[in-house]
Amino acid sequence: MRPYSILNALPPEAFLKPEDFATEYDEKFPELSEKNYREGLKHSTAYGRIIIRTNSTWAAEDGPVDPITRARTIGTYSCEGIGYHGHTAALLRGFLDGPAPIDVERRQDDGTVTTTRIKEASK
Repeated sequence: MRPYSILNALPPEAFLKPEDFATEYDEKFPELSEKNYREGLKHSTAYGRIIIRTNSTWAAEDGPVDPITRARTIGTYSCEGIGYHGHTAALLRGFLDGPAPIDVERRQDDGTVTTTRIKEASK
């Protein structure tokens, strides 16, 4: 488990290597890793986009972009930080193996947030 200060500073492409986000809990309870992998696949299949937020938590979004707010309908979200909470490496692996595109947000030094697509849709 790495602190959020390290996780939040990682470049977006770091999330392409889920094995780098394993925690000490992943080895202790491998059945939970398998469950989270299936959850990642399920969310990637059910929703139009997976997004990893600036704080390394994740959300699954669906639906069109609202022309006024420019926001998408959120389907589900989590307060789990990928690489901070146990079994999130397996969840990330499920996202990567699934069909939805994956975007990673990162806060820049000037406070702006950039979004990088690390995986295109395969639907």
